[in-house]
Amino acid sequence: MKTRNLVLFAASAILLIALSACAQRPMGTTGDPAFLRGLIDGLLAPITFVLSWFSSTIRMYAFPNIGRLYDFGFLIGLSVWGGGGSHVVTRYIYVDRRSGRRFEEVDD
Repeated sequence: MKTRNLVLFAASAILLIALSACAQRPMGTTGDPAFLRGLIDGLLAPITFVLSWFSSTIRMYAFPNIGRLYDFGFLIGLSVWGGGGSHVVTRYIYVDRRSGRRFEEVDD
């Protein structure tokens, strides 16, 4: 039974990948949003996401756009909101074998 489920899952995944390869996106023209507009949209993304719940005319991602430059700017702008969560604190605990005392050290 497990083999059958695995084969069905693999066939479904291959079918979805094959169908997504047929999808096309219209390329932007000279006047469409590029890097700077993507940066601004990325900075405003959390606000426009909430506003898009109440309005059908507000979207958080411009379409059509120039392409990779807009995506790069959007990613940079969006990372301003979530980029601060990558701080890691490491804690080392050393134990003296003879006395059994513990020494703690924290790296920020």
